Amino acid sequence: AEADRGHVEAARAALETRLAAAGQATPAERTRLEYLRGRLSANPDSAEVAYLRAAIDGVGPYAARARLRLAQLQLARGDHTRAEEHLARLRADDPSGTLVPESWIWTARAAELAGDAAAACDAWSRALATLGEADPRVDEARQGRSRCEESERQPGEVETFTVQLGAFGSEDSAIRLRDGAAAIGVAVRVESPSGGVRVYRVRAGRFGGRDDAERLAERFRAHGFEAIVVPEEP
Repeated sequence: AEADRGHVEAARAALETRLAAAGQATPAERTRLEYLRGRLSANPDSAEVAYLRAAIDGVGPYAARARLRLAQLQLARGDHTRAEEHLARLRADDPSGTLVPESWIWTARAAELAGDAAAACDAWSRALATLGEADPRVDEARQGRSRCEESERQPGEVETFTVQLGAFGSEDSAIRLRDGAAAIGVAVRVESPSGGVRVYRVRAGRFGGRDDAERLAERFRAHGFEAIVVPEEP
């Protein structure tokens, strides 16, 4: 309730008080408490530890939710392989769970970001097979599968997009922008010079579609940053 009201610090304090008495809780409740600890963590590393406890040692639906959050965290870090591993484990641990369709959507997104068109098409098809016809995500899955099937690119050549906030000749300047932009709650990275051009690029996100990247760019612009959508270099 405190979190819903936006009182994050109060929510954290209440959660830690309950965790201190977790010896009285059932295994399912302890799993939920660890999951909520991850949701309320301000630090990504602390969140990852809490989600791992819930996913590995926990039971019930919140263990699967924690596994999904771990996958999303790894995607934000650009680690598509580990993200897909968490999603596969979610399905193995809870094959008939309600999060299976969503796990296929995230697997498809991860495959697109990794540039694996064949795996993306397979995951979009599996998502369509498990989503209910009335699910609002059906359209995304259909568009994703169509994008794979109609693409003339070979597997491994899916075009991806990112949001660029700036480009600098100085790494220190790039780091300052990165740290300032990360304050809105989005993972921001500095890409080192490549191709013989000494430019440090400040970027956020990797997307299989320009529209998704544009939504993130709008979020940055709303906070005063000059954000543009650019294709990622192969």
